[in-house]
Amino acid sequence: MLSVLLIAEDGEWHRYKELEECLINDYHVDYSGQISTDIAELSRIEFSYEIIFFLKPVEFSEIPAISRLAKSKILVFHVLNNNVPIRLSENLLPVADCLELNASAMRGKLEYFRGVDVIKLLHPYHMEVDEECEVILNGNRNTKVLLGDITFRTGKNVVFGVRKGNMAFFSADIFSNDALKESDNCRFIKNLIKELVGKAEVY
Repeated sequence: MLSVLLIAEDGEWHRYKELEECLINDYHVDYSGQISTDIAELSRIEFSYEIIFFLKPVEFSEIPAISRLAKSKILVFHVLNNNVPIRLSENLLPVADCLELNASAMRGKLEYFRGVDVIKLLHPYHMEVDEECEVILNGNRNTKVLLGDITFRTGKNVVFGVRKGNMAFFSADIFSNDALKESDNCRFIKNLIKELVGKAEVY
């Protein structure tokens, strides 16, 4: 059984109990408040976990450790700042308080959406990604991003989730208890992990 580490603020672990319940039948799940820069602790994490979720803002001091983990682990990020290992050409641009995306309108490959009808996004932001990657989650027909008074992106050109190799990045909360309720987010996340693991050499 593969092991999952959820990185979240110490006082917010309760917000991800639904995610834990979603994964617990297929994975061993633990929590941590941060990725340590201590070499011994980082080695322990490398030895103990194959999949790591970053559910809080990545701190600048954590970047070297994340770069090391990215070489051999599956990493999933809730993107909350620019300290993530993907280039963003703009700051995150707010879209709405809540969105429900129809799986049939997504640009991502079908395997992500098996058994999925609706994906709920809380506090979604548009990511303007400045490197080659696979778009997983995108806007609906009526979704738009404003830059001041100017419409900057619309519809499927609004990006909420991308994949880059063994890493996935989401600029919306799809992981918390409120996001997993009355949605197919659990099935989507499990499908995503299965595809990320795929033939990857995690060790």
